[in-house]
Amino acid sequence: MIKCIAIDDEPKALEIIKSHVSKIDYLNLINVYTDPLKAIAFIETNPIDLIFLDINMPEIDGMKFLKHLRNKTQIIFTTAHSEYALHSYEVEAVDYLLKPFDFSRFLTAVTKAKERINTNILQEEFFFVSTGNQKKRLLYKDVLYIQGEGNYVMYHTLTDKTMVRASISETVELLPRNMFIQIHRSIIVSLHCIDKVEDNHVHIQGVKHQISATYRDTFLMLINSKK
Repeated sequence: MIKCIAIDDEPKALEIIKSHVSKIDYLNLINVYTDPLKAIAFIETNPIDLIFLDINMPEIDGMKFLKHLRNKTQIIFTTAHSEYALHSYEVEAVDYLLKPFDFSRFLTAVTKAKERINTNILQEEFFFVSTGNQKKRLLYKDVLYIQGEGNYVMYHTLTDKTMVRASISETVELLPRNMFIQIHRSIIVSLHCIDKVEDNHVHIQGVKHQISATYRDTFLMLINSKK
């Protein structure tokens, strides 16, 4: 399932996008926004795969909005202004939909996004962390959770533990948002390793982790979106 949001200062444009998305079973439209600043606040703590983004908006335009995104979030521009097309290629947007666009054109853009997202997932099977004077390879699928303490974090995997000099905030920024989420100021958990959620705690491989109030709403919203 591809998690997406739409941002446009025109409510009618958002209604069209919602209608198109409802016809595509692998899209999950989490929310729509007429205010890009509210969207920025949302994506800072919520993993989103794809954004349908208008360019010419008040407060902050679409191009400036991109500075608040992580690299793996895919963008499909939806705008009435053809003069921005060149800029969309410069920022490596998936596609550029010129209003008014029909469902067929919308589907073409979404298909491109799906292919790119799937490619990124395949390329992200493993990553390297620095431990002492060595680089250690970890598989994303093997990481159960990451526990932070001061300037260090401990990666707990299926087979062992690896300590890395980094803060928990630095670590969460480096991990794929569709695979990991922070639930406490000192804990990041792997979504696919969660056995159950009960009484404000996440259970992973027999270990119980508290979900703090700061992260609870974001975490529960994400869990509910996967039903």
